[in-house]
Amino acid sequence: MKVRHEHVIDAPVEKVMATYADKAFYVEKLKNSGAISVDVVEHAEQPGDRVRWKAKVSEPSRFPAFLRKSDVDTYVDDSVLDRPAGTLTWKVTPAIMADKFFLSGLMEFRKEGKGTRLSFTTRMDVKIPLVGGKAESIGLSKTEEEVARQVAFLRKWLAEH
Repeated sequence: MKVRHEHVIDAPVEKVMATYADKAFYVEKLKNSGAISVDVVEHAEQPGDRVRWKAKVSEPSRFPAFLRKSDVDTYVDDSVLDRPAGTLTWKVTPAIMADKFFLSGLMEFRKEGKGTRLSFTTRMDVKIPLVGGKAESIGLSKTEEEVARQVAFLRKWLAEH
């Protein structure tokens, strides 16, 4: 199951993508999203004008209560910013149920006048018979709120940096 949300930021696309390439922004963005701890295990420029980050993150559990194993979840966030394509792809791999729970997304950066149109596509697949679809609906129901929180954080960051 997937959802898509769009927002326009009053900043040039080059500046917005440069912000997403910044390690400090990456860490603070995860904390703004609810992370308790962020351990960056990789942050590197790659061929083709790309940046890759990998971080081990812990946060209060977002799993529905009927699937929850503990109150805190740990996962690996793996993201790649492709500047020429104007995209950021990401994937979350949980420490538990990694063979049943799949969360990934695509963020597109497009010039819109003097600003930037951000398109967020989030995909969640839960491979648990009988309850997977319900878990996906519950999980994705908060996506619009999460995207809005991240856009507000981005706007604040751009204003302060």
